[in-house]
Amino acid sequence: MYKSTFQQIIFFILTTIIVLKTGKHMISIADIETFLDFGIVMLFFISFVFFLNYFIRLSSKVFGVFTD
Repeated sequence: MYKSTFQQIIFFILTTIIVLKTGKHMISIADIETFLDFGIVMLFFISFVFFLNYFIRLSSKVFGVFTD
């Protein structure tokens, strides 16, 4: 494996944890009342974009291995 693959795996794991934790917090809040709530919502959506990016990159590498 290349260094970039290891970095993608690490960032994929980190973004997965962030998405799960902030998602649980977003479910528990009823309304955005403070800047902290707003920050958590923004962190969720930003990390979700990165999560999708790393997921697509890693899945294309996995499927690329099976096609050869």
